[in-house]
Amino acid sequence: MPEQWKLAKTLENLEKFQKVKPYLCGTGKEERHLKPEVLAAYKVGAAIFRFRDDATQKPVDRECVTFPWLTYVHPDDRNKAKDQEATEVHHERVYNAKGEEEDEESTYVEEEPSKQEERPLIMLRMKYRPVEVKDFRLDPPGGQWGLFGWHLVENTDKEEIILTEGEFDAMSVYQGTGKPAVSLPNGASSLPVEIIEMLEPFKRIYLWMDDDVKGQEGAEKFAQKLGKGRCYIVRCSSVPGGKAVKDANDALRAKLDLKLMLKNAAPLPHKQILRFSELRDQIFTELRNPAQVAGTMCRTFPSLNLILKGHRPGELTIVTGHTGVGKTTILSQLSLDYAQQGINTLWGSFEVENVRLIKKMLTQFSGKNLAEHINDFPIFADKFEELPIYFLRFYGSTSIDEVIDAMQYAAYVLDVDHVILDNLQFMSGSTARGYEKFDNIDIAIEKIRKFATDRRVHVTLVIHPKKMDDGIPLTMASVFGTAKATQEADNVIIVQKSPQWRYLEICKNRFDGTLGQIPYKFQEESLRYYELTQMEKIQMERAAGVNNEPPQGNVQGNAPRYFQRGKRNFA
Repeated sequence: MPEQWKLAKTLENLEKFQKVKPYLCGTGKEERHLKPEVLAAYKVGAAIFRFRDDATQKPVDRECVTFPWLTYVHPDDRNKAKDQEATEVHHERVYNAKGEEEDEESTYVEEEPSKQEERPLIMLRMKYRPVEVKDFRLDPPGGQWGLFGWHLVENTDKEEIILTEGEFDAMSVYQGTGKPAVSLPNGASSLPVEIIEMLEPFKRIYLWMDDDVKGQEGAEKFAQKLGKGRCYIVRCSSVPGGKAVKDANDALRAKLDLKLMLKNAAPLPHKQILRFSELRDQIFTELRNPAQVAGTMCRTFPSLNLILKGHRPGELTIVTGHTGVGKTTILSQLSLDYAQQGINTLWGSFEVENVRLIKKMLTQFSGKNLAEHINDFPIFADKFEELPIYFLRFYGSTSIDEVIDAMQYAAYVLDVDHVILDNLQFMSGSTARGYEKFDNIDIAIEKIRKFATDRRVHVTLVIHPKKMDDGIPLTMASVFGTAKATQEADNVIIVQKSPQWRYLEICKNRFDGTLGQIPYKFQEESLRYYELTQMEKIQMERAAGVNNEPPQGNVQGNAPRYFQRGKRNFA
């Protein structure tokens, strides 16, 4: 049914549903403290949509707040849209205020043509969020990008615009400052190119992201995409003596001065010149959010969090190991782990074709051999398609400049946060020999390092080791090429094998210097790796007739079995 009719109905429902209006306008601890006139300006409504319950995994009807993406259109475009709507048939479930299903005819009533002509707004898409759980959806799925609140700034003089991370923040800024603000469609995680084009006419852009590590990293990344010269960063911590709050809505509920926060907005400091005053707020944010500073946690190798502490933007991780030891399979599993947590990922597989790589990833994702469960393929393929994972088309020997160009595009257009390159040797020139090959490797490392730092993207780079006997444990000196790769790297991970088991050895960790080893086992059905338990390690040691730890490789000293703490390497 026509999108503007949906909008009209959800606006009516705002007064009917029992949970939504109090949640938005109430002044309790868990309520949003928004005024009815602000909701009316942004045309916020209510509806019932079906979400899956986490506990029972069954669909449940929930009262939701609806956030429309509205825009003004030219009269000619409205006539075309109206003609198209007359020929379209829409089917969807509709509910009344009691949550009972109704016929479409009893819920949506066509307005008179004169009234339709008086309303020059159309709805591009609608985001809806349940009141009781933290989740959201977009309707229709796969539609064009827009901004919540855009209709309030679209016809202004384009002097300035305020961008927030969430819808409640945009309305809070409007209520607290009197200036209309818009909310980004994906929060701090991405800034689609279509949105950049919409923002092009504005002379000054205020980025009011959440005052946590992820929000401020997003603000810095967006400022680079939008142009640092016209971007100003708003921080909730900029009010002297104010409470520590995360976002604009928290500031509104704490009765803080949002006008002063906006007045204190500052441009990004010069990259090469800093004073403590320019970093003070960032340091305070990091001290207040130590877990976010550590990065995204790894779910499939929990002990990796004890050593590396997390997966952080802007770092370079080198992974090496003998041929056939499972480097690609491990990285496939780790990249899935992070992508399922919202890390936009770009895979560059120069040695394994994308079809083979994705088959492996699908098996790991589903936890089963889909060739033997072929009827399950559509289910897991649909879910896999929703993951923010992209693949480079390159295969075989490829110019490093072509690869960097594709990575730059992915970082700008797709907001990629993690790039996996497997492996460096395919980007060092297929015809280079001797010292020329080493020079090419150093040049490639330098370009990859610069990309990771400038774009704040984590790059995981596979480098094969030098020719060595399989029975000898690898060290950092085993990485092919000169010492530049390990010097530039923030982390170095070696996939090792011993008589008892295979294990990951972290032999460089620039974040806090903790080093260690993580023994693991392989499950053939799912192509996944799992950490060994202490009992499994003891049993495997007895079966091998030894009672020693795995060879220490690059780690010095007597380390406890399983994982070494206290050894530091900040080089």
